[in-house]
Amino acid sequence: METDIKILKILENDARIDVKEIAAMLDMNESDVKRRIKDLEKRGVIRKFKTSIDWKKVGIRHVTAIIRVKVIPQESAGFSKVSIDISNDPKVKDAFVATGEYDLVLLVEGRDIDEISEFITEKLAPKKEVVGTYTHIVLSEYKRDGVISHDEDTKRLKVSL
Repeated sequence: METDIKILKILENDARIDVKEIAAMLDMNESDVKRRIKDLEKRGVIRKFKTSIDWKKVGIRHVTAIIRVKVIPQESAGFSKVSIDISNDPKVKDAFVATGEYDLVLLVEGRDIDEISEFITEKLAPKKEVVGTYTHIVLSEYKRDGVISHDEDTKRLKVSL
């Protein structure tokens, strides 16, 4: 298990790292590392290999919204059924059940603010379990997927009083 955790930490930092390099880092046989990774995938420990992309740098704009959702829990299902239903929408990138005034926290992405608005009014609001939402539109990103997403030379605007 300890070796699997070491492999997972390496992959979490760089999903494209070569198996040969992992084997060298851990002083292991390449085939053992491959086998362990396949087993971790089969068991659902590794769910996906992902790339963090700055779409603005290739001219593709999108809007990110953090939406807090107030939900009436369902008898015997709690928040599970509505959370799973909402999570299945491709615009929903992350979904969490959380403590506080709102029960769900969603990270939603769309082409523009109209697409976010459409998601809220046509997908969330009509659900009988949803009794309220509070939406934050992301204006700037500084860190995403554990990766610093701002240029180091970004300067702060001067504030005049």
